[in-house]
Amino acid sequence: MTRREPFKIRSVAVIGSGAAGLTALFELLHTKKDGSTTIRYKDNGNLDNSKLQNDDPAFTKVVAFEQTARIGGIWAPSFDDPDIIPQGALDTEQYSDPFVLKPRTALPEQFSKSAYSVKSPLRTKNVDGACTWHSSGIYRHLYSNVPSRYLRNSFIPYNEEAEHKAIPGNPLDPLITNGEITHRLLQFAKKYHLTEYVRLNSEVVSVSKDEISKKWKLTVKHVAPDGTAQWYTEFYDAVIISSGHYSVPHIPHIKGLSSWNKKFNSSVLHSKSFRDPKIFKDKVCLFIGTGLSGIDILQYAFPIAKQVIVSRSPGKEEIFEWLTKAANSDGIIVKPRVKELNSINDRQVIFEDGSSIFNVDYIVLSTGYHWHYPFLNSAETGVRVLPRNGTVPDCSSMVNGLYLNVFSIKDPTLAFVGVTVTSFKWPSFELEASAIAGVWANNSVLPDKEELLSLELERRQSTGDSVLYHYYSVTAFAEYSDKVSKYLPFGRKSSDIFDSEHIDDMNASMATAERLFYQFKNGKIPIEF
Repeated sequence: MTRREPFKIRSVAVIGSGAAGLTALFELLHTKKDGSTTIRYKDNGNLDNSKLQNDDPAFTKVVAFEQTARIGGIWAPSFDDPDIIPQGALDTEQYSDPFVLKPRTALPEQFSKSAYSVKSPLRTKNVDGACTWHSSGIYRHLYSNVPSRYLRNSFIPYNEEAEHKAIPGNPLDPLITNGEITHRLLQFAKKYHLTEYVRLNSEVVSVSKDEISKKWKLTVKHVAPDGTAQWYTEFYDAVIISSGHYSVPHIPHIKGLSSWNKKFNSSVLHSKSFRDPKIFKDKVCLFIGTGLSGIDILQYAFPIAKQVIVSRSPGKEEIFEWLTKAANSDGIIVKPRVKELNSINDRQVIFEDGSSIFNVDYIVLSTGYHWHYPFLNSAETGVRVLPRNGTVPDCSSMVNGLYLNVFSIKDPTLAFVGVTVTSFKWPSFELEASAIAGVWANNSVLPDKEELLSLELERRQSTGDSVLYHYYSVTAFAEYSDKVSKYLPFGRKSSDIFDSEHIDDMNASMATAERLFYQFKNGKIPIEF
């Protein structure tokens, strides 16, 4: 392995301030110039706040950019303001393309005629134009599908005894409500004053490498309190992208979908737009997709709907076995993929086997989300979302050009937190953020580019060019943790981040989720409106 030149990174931009972005922010702020960390733990496993002071920071300027008005990402709910699939996008008949649903933000014409800074920005009228997909997809009834123990980073204390005593006989245990997740994340940010490093209402429009300074040039659109847009550029030594994976929904192209939605306004919704189960009362509901989100919403629809139909690939096995069983459980009409929607003939849905169902009131698309980075230039960064089964990416696509789902192989001063697909999502955030800090502070060294490309190819040969490249199951995550842990700052241990002693909690959580599904579906737990 050829040793790379040491990084000279002092300023870092973090794009996104959800759980991944806030974790990255905290990790960077507590990494020292000598490659060590001030993050230490007490004997009980809790963070030792008395040792956090960082008098010699590796990164002297760390700024997070958040395009919405609040930190928290998906855990900043928009209960009463969901994103709706825009009819204009459907009318293009190219709505399966993420760049149709969420185009690149256009710069004002005059922006190129002068240099603008954060202190002296270009001010224009704010025009959003296309759907921004800013709203979280969280709804009031949502509870976790991962146990509470793993829905936190190591900076957030976990008291097992207190967790179990909080609500005696809690039917969700070991799962928790979305409100509890939001509360612990916001309390973490408040306790460590992380919002001081976040610029809200600030969309990163483009990220490019400046040829002269060799720094990353960020073009930012900030929406000011008076509603005007302020445009400026700013330069950073390195960039972390932690913008999440639950923003731009994947809308599969279905013949007749556009005209159906136009005629029966708001009858087609992606799971991201779902908020209130009472809309399903006495209605005929078709669910396209039976992954976690589809099954979760279905359990609230079934006891009150007139009829529930699911459309899924025949013989498909979902990510968890219980989901497959749930999709085929008693009372649910199971159909193959949808061939066509006929809005003229009694709301007819035609399936690939030639069968039909009429008078369908609601169509719920539980079809996943796009990896989407409209602010990146793939030729410049080497990072590209690969198309799958067609000419455009979809929810099963792979983000190409990353080592360990984290570092851009072409330019490791660009890194990602949150691309890894795993049930251990929060520990993965922390491992990845810590590895970035360790590498950029020169405590550890990445392999040379040729070896990184070879490692990427090796994994692609076993997973294919799909989202499986990023996926680590419950049993395989320890392998991923081991690979990432060698890049952590001095003093950081993966055992402090990933608790491998309680993996059985994952099995318990799946059993709980399965039990709750049938209890909701069969009306044993009443649905509160």
